[in-house]
Amino acid sequence: MTPQATIVVHLDGGLERARRCLRSLAALPAVPAHEVIVLDDASAGLHSLLDRLEGDVRVLRSERREGLLAGAARAAELAGSEVLILLAGAPELEPAAVGAFLAALEDPSLAAAAASGGGPAGSPVDSPALALRRRDADCLATTVATTGNELAALCTALARRGRVETVTAAVARRAGERTTSGRAAPGSAVELTVVVPTLDAASERVRACIAAIQTATEDPHQIVIVDNGAPPQGFTAPVNAGLRAADTPYAVVMNDDVEPLPGWWPPLRRELERGAAVTFPLTIEGGMRNDFAAWCFALSRATIDEFGHAPGAFFDPLLRVWYQDTDLLLRLRAAGRPPRLVRESEIRHGLSVTVNSEDPELREWIERTVGEDRVAFLRKHPGASQQ
Repeated sequence: MTPQATIVVHLDGGLERARRCLRSLAALPAVPAHEVIVLDDASAGLHSLLDRLEGDVRVLRSERREGLLAGAARAAELAGSEVLILLAGAPELEPAAVGAFLAALEDPSLAAAAASGGGPAGSPVDSPALALRRRDADCLATTVATTGNELAALCTALARRGRVETVTAAVARRAGERTTSGRAAPGSAVELTVVVPTLDAASERVRACIAAIQTATEDPHQIVIVDNGAPPQGFTAPVNAGLRAADTPYAVVMNDDVEPLPGWWPPLRRELERGAAVTFPLTIEGGMRNDFAAWCFALSRATIDEFGHAPGAFFDPLLRVWYQDTDLLLRLRAAGRPPRLVRESEIRHGLSVTVNSEDPELREWIERTVGEDRVAFLRKHPGASQQ
């Protein structure tokens, strides 16, 4: 069946965000007929997802970041329809959207139709989805825009050729948009602080982690990013600094290569409320430890006070890169309160992304410091297993 519309979705990172967007496209009705072209814009961590795509879907990969408009220009040359629907930021498209776009573009005075962002109709330049005719695709190559403003700039260019209007029947929810926000209203209590230590706070990995936290966490929360990249300080120092900054009843320590999945936080909190000192989620992709997975764990304010190495230092500062988790595990076991695995909470994890750095100087520092940590650990726990 010849497609009536070509949906062009731009992906540049964020596995859960991409998964939600693609899931919404898979749920679109077969009529009107449509095809999907995915722009994988030098993304990180999406290859396994994109390799599993089925149906009338094509993936255009770019080794270097080229942006939505340049990628869409390439896609327009391959499109099998006369209508292009561009999705920016991997929004979730509602089932009636394709039909509403096509109906709107039957009006010859309309140059483009923008989706409502999930609420009342607003300015088309704020929309995460825009439909245009393929004959106007030359605007894609000539429009200059900064990242995040591509569709707004395209609206301005197309407005010279006709009207650009928002179509209320076409709805595209932005990535992470939900009916109840995890951001607390002014004056309301925030219950959770997520501490993310990293060597590069501006990296794509960190941006993807933050996006996943915001998308998957319904409860009021705050995120503390601790950048310790110059010079590197290991894992203990940034975690201790982040926990000192936490002023909430609960905290989660999360590696920057972790992706929490929807519903991850309430099960962890529930087990803390039932008396667990530390809880940790099930890792469904990446290596998994059933005794304690320190790349993502939750604890209460009471645990910080009771099991901290010293005031303001939850982890032992002598264990800079390695063995902090084993040290804590042994102390929790000795107290009869070992970490509790909560299988109802799920995450994904890119195991040892930082430790396996390709930077030779960083790698040498890590290897040397791990050796020093081993000596300090065995001095503290003679005969203990080194995990």
